[in-house]
Amino acid sequence: MTWEPVCEQDKKIIRQQINRHPRNLHGIARRCIYQCPQVSVNYPLPKANEDVAFFPTVFWLTCPEAVRQISRIEDRGFIQVIQEKITGSRELSYGMQDSHKEYIYIRRTLLNSSMLIRLRKSETELVRAVEQVGIGGVSDLQGVKCLHMHYAHYLATRNNPIGELIDKMIALSASKWKCNTCFQSNGSAGVAELADAADLKSAEPKGSCRFEPGPRHHVLQQATRCN
Repeated sequence: MTWEPVCEQDKKIIRQQINRHPRNLHGIARRCIYQCPQVSVNYPLPKANEDVAFFPTVFWLTCPEAVRQISRIEDRGFIQVIQEKITGSRELSYGMQDSHKEYIYIRRTLLNSSMLIRLRKSETELVRAVEQVGIGGVSDLQGVKCLHMHYAHYLATRNNPIGELIDKMIALSASKWKCNTCFQSNGSAGVAELADAADLKSAEPKGSCRFEPGPRHHVLQQATRCN
């Protein structure tokens, strides 16, 4: 798989989205309809001046409003609910195994063959982590650790049954989201109010901060696009 490269504008927006400097940033897997980063791709090993020994999360959900919505779902105990669903459904169980395996495969493909050979010779524990731990760094490929990570994987690949369930849940509230954070960090505060629900008369909930771009929204898309 190939990912959209990260430009300086993306880095600025992501810093504002997650309230810190992004680590191991490798690419952009998904943008919202306003062209702001929504899911980033992360390199599994430390880059220059990084203090992370191993970064298991390939796809990171950067959209602040999506993060807030999913946190509310987690606060209601949905992780346990979905874990029980996986345990009780052979189809969902197999689907999750497939998602974890795809995630591991994508993580491995971010490293070139010479890097993998070197790791296998000298970094046994590290290469085990790179090639075996699943979404959220879990060893049990039936386990659920973080709904945000499952949703990010779903947005990037459309191959995650948990992420698909979450997408349907938050689609019900998507038309009420406010997306000011990303626009303000991009110097577009003057048009950020277009994201307010009162102005989104043509909005169709997409479950991922994605709205149909009516005539007024087109201006915002142009304002946030990387040059």
